[in-house]
Amino acid sequence: MSIKQRITSAYRYIEPNLFFIGLFGSIGFPAYYLIWTYLFPQPYENLPLRLVCAFLFLPFAIKSQMPSLFSRYKEKHFVFTICFCLPFFFCYMMIRNEWSVEWIMSFMAAIFLSIIIIYDWLLILIFTTIAASSAALLGYMAMGNIGIGFHSSYLIVFSFSYFTGICFNYRNRIEIESKQLFSRSFSGGIAHEMRNPLSALYASQEVLLELLPENLTADPQQNRLISNAEIHKLRTIIKDNISIINNGHNTINLLLSSIDSQKISPQSFNNLSINDVIHNALNVYGYQQKSDRALVFFQINKDNTFFGNDILLRYVFFNLLKNSFFYKEKANFKIIISVYSKKNETVISIKDYGKGIPSSSIKNIFTEYYTSGKENNTGLGLSFCKKVINAFSGTIECYSTENISTTFIIRLPMITSPIIDKMQYDLMSTKKILLLGDNSKILTDMNHLAFFYNFTFNNQKITSYNTINNEKNSYDCIIIDINEIDSELLVKIYNHIATTTIKIILIQHQHNAKKITLSKTHKPYLLNYNHIDTLQKKLITHIFTQRIPTNISQKTVHSNRAKIMIVDDNMSLRLYSGILLKNSGYDVVEADNGQTALDYLQETTVDLILMDSQMPIMSGIDATKEIRTNNKYKAHQHIPIICYSGSLDNTHKKELMSIGINDFLLKPSSKSTLLDIVNKWLE
Repeated sequence: MSIKQRITSAYRYIEPNLFFIGLFGSIGFPAYYLIWTYLFPQPYENLPLRLVCAFLFLPFAIKSQMPSLFSRYKEKHFVFTICFCLPFFFCYMMIRNEWSVEWIMSFMAAIFLSIIIIYDWLLILIFTTIAASSAALLGYMAMGNIGIGFHSSYLIVFSFSYFTGICFNYRNRIEIESKQLFSRSFSGGIAHEMRNPLSALYASQEVLLELLPENLTADPQQNRLISNAEIHKLRTIIKDNISIINNGHNTINLLLSSIDSQKISPQSFNNLSINDVIHNALNVYGYQQKSDRALVFFQINKDNTFFGNDILLRYVFFNLLKNSFFYKEKANFKIIISVYSKKNETVISIKDYGKGIPSSSIKNIFTEYYTSGKENNTGLGLSFCKKVINAFSGTIECYSTENISTTFIIRLPMITSPIIDKMQYDLMSTKKILLLGDNSKILTDMNHLAFFYNFTFNNQKITSYNTINNEKNSYDCIIIDINEIDSELLVKIYNHIATTTIKIILIQHQHNAKKITLSKTHKPYLLNYNHIDTLQKKLITHIFTQRIPTNISQKTVHSNRAKIMIVDDNMSLRLYSGILLKNSGYDVVEADNGQTALDYLQETTVDLILMDSQMPIMSGIDATKEIRTNNKYKAHQHIPIICYSGSLDNTHKKELMSIGINDFLLKPSSKSTLLDIVNKWLE
C-alpha cells in the first residue's frame, strides 16, 4: 500500500470523530496559553504558534462549511495538522521549556494522541520522526544548546511509550479490520449463494405464468382448461421452489450465525455422504444453459463420509463451478470432478480445462478481495471457500497450467480420524439429551456418558403422551426405552418427534421377555442394548447424523372448530398461514398489528394467537404484555401465544417467555411445522 493510500485510509478511519478533534484543538491550544502563562507559569510560551495550531484544527470542526476546493487537500491537511500540532509542537515546547516535567508529560500525551488519531504505524513512524527532528532543529536554532535539563533516560521512556502505543494500536486496528473483512466476506457470500436460487425461482415463475390461463370466461371456446399433466408440472415447480427457498434460508442462517464469532460455527455439522452432496450440488446448480451440465463429469470409486455441512460444501462447489464456467467457450472445455481415498483423508479433485491461472496469481487466489482476469468480481468467493474447508478441518489447494487447465484439490479428514473425534467431543458439550424410561442400568450409563462428554442430560418416566409434548423442542436427541412403553403410545410419541430434526434412539433389552411391535420406520433408530460402549457409539453416530423431518399427515379438525388469530403486518404471510389453517379445519381471523388484535379481543374470544414480535403501531411484544396483565383481556390471559419471528436466539426467547410468550415459530415455517405446533397447544 502506498503512502497516499495509507493517508486516505487513516483519514477515513478517523473522519467520524474529526468534529470533536477540531473542536478540542481549536479551543484547547489558545486556552492552555492562559493556563501556562498565568495559572501555572512556564519558562517559555508561544502564542503565535498556538494560534497557528488552533487555526489548523479549525477546518475539522467546520468541515461541512469549508469550500469545495478544500476537499481536494483535506487528507494532506489532516496528516500535516496532526503531525505539526502534536509531535512537532509539543516536542519543540518541551525543548524550549528545558525538559520540564509538565512538558515531558504533555509530550507523552501528544505521542499517544497521534497514535490514536493516525492509527497507521508507518505514517506515525515517518511523520513523527520528521516532526520531532524539525522541532529539535528549530530549538537548536533558537537556543543553541537543546540539552539543558535533558537526561538520557528520557529516551528510554519515550521509546517505550511510543513503540508500545504503536504495537497495541496496530493490533487493535488489525482486529477491527479483520472483523470488517470477515463480515463483508460473509455478506458477499450470502449474495453469491442467493444468485443461483433467485435465478431458478425467476425461471420457474415464468413457467407458472405460461401454464396458468390468464382468466376464466363463460365462453368454453375461450377457456383453456389446465390438463392433469400441467397440474402435475405446476405442483412439481412449486415443490422445487419451496426446496430452493428452504436451501437459501438455511444458507443465510448458517452464514449469519457465523459472523459474530468470525469463524464458521460447527454447530450444524453432521456426518454426510460426499457422493450425495456432490450429486446434489451438480443437480441444483444454476447452469446458464442445459447443455452446460454435460460438460461436467463426476467419478467416484468409493463413497466416503465427511464431517461438515452439506449446504456449505455445496456452496464451495457452486463457486468453483462458476469460476470454471467463466471460460467454457474455450475449445475442448470440460470439468472433471474426482473423489478418491488417500491414507486417512478423502481427496476431491475439481479440474477444468479452461484458461488456467498465471503462476504469479496462484499464491493470492484465496486472499480476500483478490481478483484476476474477471471484471465485476468481488474476490470473496475463493476466500470464503477456504474458510469453509478449514472449518471442516480440511485443506484446499490450487494448481494450474496457463492456457491448459486448473485443478482445485480439497482434502477432508476421514470421519474416523482423531481430529474429527476431537471436534465431535467438543460439540457434544453443547447437546441436550432426554431419556424416557427409568431402567437403572441405562440411567447409570447415560450419567457416565454425560459426565465424560459434558452434555446436558435429563430423565423422565414415560407416563403419557404429554410426557414429550411440551419438551420435544428443547432436545437434540431423545432416547426411548421401548420396554417400558406400549406400541400405541410409542407410535404416538414417535410421530410427534418425527416432524422435527431431533435425533431418536429406541432402546430394547436383548434379554427382556417383553415384546413390542415395531414398524420398518422405527428400525433405523433401534439399539439392542447390552453395554455402555454400544450405547456410546449409537449416541455419537445418531447425534451427528443428519435427519430430515418426516411429513406426518396432519389430522383435519372438523368438530369444535378452534379459532386462531394471526397477527402480522406481512399480508402475504397472513394469507399463507391462514389458508393452511383454514384447510385444516380451523377458523382464522387476522390482524395487521398488536393494537388491531387487542381491539378484536375485546369483542370476541380466540383459542390461540400467532403473533409477530415486531410490527408498526404496536409490536407483538407490547400486545402480549397487555393481554397478560390488563384485566380488559382477562378471558385471554392464559391463551397460548406463539411468537412468529424471522430469527430468535436463546437469550431473546427467554426474554419473550418472561412476558408471556408460550412457544416460537421460525417464519416461514412448513405446513407440517405450523400445524404441529398449533395442534400441540390446542390439544
